Amino acid sequence: MAIATLNGVISGFRPPVPITKAAFTSTGAGHLHSSLYLAGMPGAAAAPSEGINGAAKTSLSGQISFPVAVGGQNVYLAGLEAASSNIGGLLLCDLLWQNSGLVVTTTGAQAITFPGLPARDLNGTTSGAGCLAALEVVTATGNAAPVTNCTLSYTDSVGNTGNTASLASLPNANTAGWTGLFDLAAGDLGVQAIASITLGTSLVSGSISLKVIRPIAFLEMPTDNRTIMKDVVQLGMPRMYDNSVPYFLMLCAGASVGRLTGKVTYTQG
Repeated sequence: MAIATLNGVISGFRPPVPITKAAFTSTGAGHLHSSLYLAGMPGAAAAPSEGINGAAKTSLSGQISFPVAVGGQNVYLAGLEAASSNIGGLLLCDLLWQNSGLVVTTTGAQAITFPGLPARDLNGTTSGAGCLAALEVVTATGNAAPVTNCTLSYTDSVGNTGNTASLASLPNANTAGWTGLFDLAAGDLGVQAIASITLGTSLVSGSISLKVIRPIAFLEMPTDNRTIMKDVVQLGMPRMYDNSVPYFLMLCAGASVGRLTGKVTYTQG
């Protein structure tokens, strides 16, 4: 059943989930960086190992803790707060699918037999509404200059196949955890399946992973060393479906990023 009143929100509050992540060196200002491989609490995740066709994710070592499903109850994001010694922002995401095993020196299309998404898109279905494709650097690549011709062939959230998404730039001198979001074709509102990736230019060395994610909420952090928070009203109480795999994409304001401390609060009812 849905929570429909503020009293319902309050009565359904779960204990806050504390988060602390170690300082790190990012690729630089304006880049997104995954929290998955950073030490702290939760601990660092292992590198993806699902193979090129990937797998739908319903749990992951290193994810932000998520409530156990209870029959007849829904889970909503009810609070988000964090502080760091650096300005920037946090994008809370749900990881729906990821792969491994892409060949970083192949410039032609690498085909993917997509297994399908779990029913956790914007509407709680497998159609991919509100879902994005992302490219993640697992170990730093060796390209000497930014690569600007990476593309995906994908199926959109209403079932159109053969659409093309593009990655604006995969920078050189990147760091493990760098994440780039693919720009979808005009008018598209989500990614349902990925058919292939074309790097276009050799990355020389390193390893990468494709991901399909659903952005849940964004927390602006315009001031360093100050706790910033959003409550259930400011967040809009987005629903997070059973077996969600939450983690942060951190928007960096510079190459040196200090320790992150915060918490996530859910309500369930």
